[in-house]
Amino acid sequence: MLTLPHLLTIRVDESLTYLNARWLEEYVLEQVADRPALRHVVLMASAVNAIDASGLESLEAINHRLADGGIKLHLSEVKGPVMDRLKRTHFLDELSGRVFLSQDAAFADLALDTGEASPSPILDEARGLI
Repeated sequence: MLTLPHLLTIRVDESLTYLNARWLEEYVLEQVADRPALRHVVLMASAVNAIDASGLESLEAINHRLADGGIKLHLSEVKGPVMDRLKRTHFLDELSGRVFLSQDAAFADLALDTGEASPSPILDEARGLI
């Protein structure tokens, strides 16, 4: 297992609806609170088949709270119907990070953005293990 202090990824295992949206919001913020070096949070959405207004509101709240702390929110593996729904809102315009096609692409790109002047040699060794 490879962990990086500046990058947190969370897999969302169900649709984002009024039933679980607040739970996700609280969970993400709890995880962030324990990581002072954090710069990026990636929500892996491969299992998210739908999103309702409550789910969208929670994503917006997560995005704003993280941005206030200098942390970028990213999404990965967003399914077509969910992306279509997000495109009909202002969420993607306000997203502090990016939407990645795959979790691997998100990790590969964001692992290098530590905020330091140059990549760590330890990270280069770890990337060979992926």
